[in-house]
Amino acid sequence: MKNYLCSLLLIIALHFSISPSPMAQAADPKLGEINDGAAFLAGESLPEETDHPLTKLATWQSHCAELNRDFQSHLDRVLTPMSTWSATEISPAQSPGATIRYLFSGPDILHALHMFPTAGTYILCGLEPVGVAPDITRLNTDNASRALGEMRHALAEIIQFNFFRTKDMKNDLQSVVFPGTTPVMMVFLVKSGQYIREVEFLRLGKDGTLTSLGLDSKGADGVRIVFSPLASDQTKTLFYFSSDLSNSGFDTSGFGTWLETQPDGSAYLKAASYLLHNDWFSKVRDHLLAHSVQIVEDDSGIPYRRFDQTLWTPTLYGVYNGPISLFAQDYQADLVAAYHAASHPLPFGTGYKWRKGESTLMRFVRKDLPAQPAPNVTEPAAATPVANPGLRAEPVIPAEPEKPTEPVN
Repeated sequence: MKNYLCSLLLIIALHFSISPSPMAQAADPKLGEINDGAAFLAGESLPEETDHPLTKLATWQSHCAELNRDFQSHLDRVLTPMSTWSATEISPAQSPGATIRYLFSGPDILHALHMFPTAGTYILCGLEPVGVAPDITRLNTDNASRALGEMRHALAEIIQFNFFRTKDMKNDLQSVVFPGTTPVMMVFLVKSGQYIREVEFLRLGKDGTLTSLGLDSKGADGVRIVFSPLASDQTKTLFYFSSDLSNSGFDTSGFGTWLETQPDGSAYLKAASYLLHNDWFSKVRDHLLAHSVQIVEDDSGIPYRRFDQTLWTPTLYGVYNGPISLFAQDYQADLVAAYHAASHPLPFGTGYKWRKGESTLMRFVRKDLPAQPAPNVTEPAAATPVANPGLRAEPVIPAEPEKPTEPVN
């Protein structure tokens, strides 16, 4: 477990050096309880009450072994090659500390962190409810095992497929010990070597204003989480909003108005149900085209034809042979031609065609913006590889998702 955490810390720290300092204790005792709760669910050592009685449970010990085995497999197959690839292909096109718009994301901060490790602000949005913070004081010997099983179930699809299915996620995040996206995002942060410094639940006004609810999540439309690596005070900020991104929702919820006030930056679209191919999602599509210096997406995002190539420089990675059968109507003949003309290797799998060698990924960079210098990289020392006899091979799962009854993220 310690070797896994060390490796993942090195990846997240890829483009900047970490100043060694003692891990800061949470200023608010409740934040310490939230950090311990997230670490407990993540199967990692608790940062505050290190000898918590619940960590003596046999179910927690087996949870640690199972979850870390699965995360190690995902790290090896997807996250490590993604971070290495990003260092040369993605980061030089954006300023360090940039804002990332990752819409249709659900709680998937995990892949955003590895795709954009130098970013400063991550804005996520999906239909899934915000939920509650995973305060460890809400756990006891009666419900702890249930909470651990619910978390493994909620994470199973993204660890295997690298995306969430909206219908499954909405079901998984409702009648559980810790409902909503917030516990899942915090588990991903812990698994990425992060410590939660601030948590603030938010109510979104129709005029785009935000009202702080503090740590009270009742009636919240969003959440703001400030985090940093365990041994660093270099903080990053995560926003998640539960909001309808269709034209009517984007206008009336206040989310579109708030999003207009945020700095331009990079956009990320993955397993986005091809919703941006449709006219009833034209407003969020137009926003991303107007407020992005680069857009990184698979073929389920903004259609290739929507990028004016007098304004955008496209670079294509992997392969494109059309969408999975569930979205056959969203075939892009012009994208097939573009891939036949030129494409580059992609060292990891992503999107609905999640297997390495079958995936599509595109990067579009604005031509009318000055090129950003590459970040000043200070590489940390490499971790010593340790054999893991419990590491599983590539998971054996269906070639494509079963057909859901509603759009998937």
